Amino acid sequence: MVDEPQHEEAFLSRSLNGVNHSHFETYFRADAATRCSQSATALGYGLYPDGTGPHGFPHQPVPITMQLVENEHAFAAPKGPCKSTMEADVAVYAETRAPELFEQYRDVLNQLSEVCGVAVEDIPNVPGGEDVVLGVKDLADMFVFDRDEGLPLPEGMTVEAREKLEQLAFTNLMERYYSTDREITYWVGGFGDLLVNTLQGGAVPTAPSPAEYRYYSFHGHRELLHGLGMMLGWEFHFEGLPVALNVTSLHPGTTMFFELRARKLSAEEAQKQPEAKEGYFVRTYMWSPFTEREQIKLTKCSVADCPLYEFNKIITDHIARTGTWETICDYHKPVQGQASLAQGPVVPGTHSFARCSFLTVIGVAMVVGLAYTAFKVYTARRRGYTMVV
Repeated sequence: MVDEPQHEEAFLSRSLNGVNHSHFETYFRADAATRCSQSATALGYGLYPDGTGPHGFPHQPVPITMQLVENEHAFAAPKGPCKSTMEADVAVYAETRAPELFEQYRDVLNQLSEVCGVAVEDIPNVPGGEDVVLGVKDLADMFVFDRDEGLPLPEGMTVEAREKLEQLAFTNLMERYYSTDREITYWVGGFGDLLVNTLQGGAVPTAPSPAEYRYYSFHGHRELLHGLGMMLGWEFHFEGLPVALNVTSLHPGTTMFFELRARKLSAEEAQKQPEAKEGYFVRTYMWSPFTEREQIKLTKCSVADCPLYEFNKIITDHIARTGTWETICDYHKPVQGQASLAQGPVVPGTHSFARCSFLTVIGVAMVVGLAYTAFKVYTARRRGYTMVV
């Protein structure tokens, strides 16, 4: 964040806080995992460095909303209400596709077993063990972190073997979780509703006022990021990273931005929609620690600046084909009178404009960021704008 102002495209759009650099309200929400809240805290201190806190305090307090994992439907449905559905699908994968891939990569798995001192097939039996596919993924993540930190490979491990291991782990991740539209739906879970409702709620001429949220920071797991990419047609193509299902894996810290923007209507549009005061579209960006911020065109949208109605339709059409995640997972909301701690598809609070977000996605042993920012700004606002109050 400190270095980004040197570039034409900063980490956040320069028009976010207007020509006068006005204060803007930020909302943080994190997945139930502790590491996700830690990511939110780190990002918060990036936005509000030392010296920006209240009088007498160097740090700006950053409240982070969290939920118990069993009630977290927007970020972790496969670990809560969809857990049994996910486990059934994973079991099928373990009996079919996984053995094929493991056989293709038998040489590197044997080498890995020698380096680690434990046969890969025995991972489920070690203390704190997990299934073999997840075990291989975590080991691949370990080597990724070592590489990025400049640490040497352990004795017996080679660069070629590490790259093969990364490819195997990523192929498993993508094919195990996103081979069908149905799986994509429940991996995205309630976040699709959260995204649509947040953007749609901000598409009003009076929003956002200075007292309303302008920037939202959502922090969850990388699996959500990949699921969302598959649903929206957001293809990841990072040079040199493993490829599966026609997309690449992600650099640690990769960030996605969704910006809700407004523009003046053309004469033809104004004639067709006399009640409309302005038009809305979603502009999407990608950033990572290894690449500058870049605008991305969704393959499922007709243009790069995706009209809001078309963006929403991408999500609703996908869900219409598969059924909702609730239907897929046979989840039934508590009946009237039962207490439910699950958060709904919109952000609660006194602010009516819960319409923009930053989502940092953190996987097991892997930090991957998904940023979701939605804010009202006319196109070509390099000069800033006057906020509507």
